[in-house]
Amino acid sequence: MKKSVLHSKPVVTVLVGLLLLVLWHIAAKIINVPVILPSPWETYQVLKSDFVSPVFWEHIGTTFLRSITAFFITVVLGFLLGTLAGISVFFDNFLALPLSIVKATPVVSFILLAVFWFGTSFVPVFVAVLMSLPVMISAVKTGINNTDKNLLDFGKVFGLSYWSLLQHIYIPSCVPYFFSGAVSAFGLSWKVVAAGEVLALPTRAAGTLLQTAKVHIETAQVFAVTIVLIVICFIVEAALNFVLHSSKIFGWEK
Repeated sequence: MKKSVLHSKPVVTVLVGLLLLVLWHIAAKIINVPVILPSPWETYQVLKSDFVSPVFWEHIGTTFLRSITAFFITVVLGFLLGTLAGISVFFDNFLALPLSIVKATPVVSFILLAVFWFGTSFVPVFVAVLMSLPVMISAVKTGINNTDKNLLDFGKVFGLSYWSLLQHIYIPSCVPYFFSGAVSAFGLSWKVVAAGEVLALPTRAAGTLLQTAKVHIETAQVFAVTIVLIVICFIVEAALNFVLHSSKIFGWEK
């Protein structure tokens, strides 16, 4: 019984979280310079103040909307391009170089270029889509390529059209890969949006809060905003895993 409890993921997660909190507290006490490393209590006080501030949630909410926008654009484009890359060798080769360039280019380079090209509010969305799209395309393409050849042979024997093969065999086969890619794409979009906001400095943004805190040397505020962003990301990823993997909702399981 004890073994099963200790091996439970939620229990282990809580224990690790408490351990990190203790280590953080000890490190803050040893350093004893709040500007360098504020204590958990000091960060909590800032968080408590932020939680009752409507302006704070306007910043966080705007970042969330940008991330969701980037996520949905990535999922739609990634699914379409990944499917085409999976069924067409030519299209796969056509995408290879652009995707390699995107993956090899530092995020900050795209952010700085996008600042010149677009308004500050759109920069984080554009860069997030650009950076997370290769992940989504690769996931869908892998799912298409791993389709059971026997199922395809049966479909061809029964005279299914190419569209029917795509609809009833290819796409259902890539669903697990799609789920995995979607979760990864959101996590990446969330981080890239925040990074883009730090440099682009739109009027309302969590990244703007971080940059402002940095300018005013408010380290506890940087920790507070970061903690909120981490918690929101955890919640959304957990929700995506629950919803996207639910066979009852999507009906892919037989």
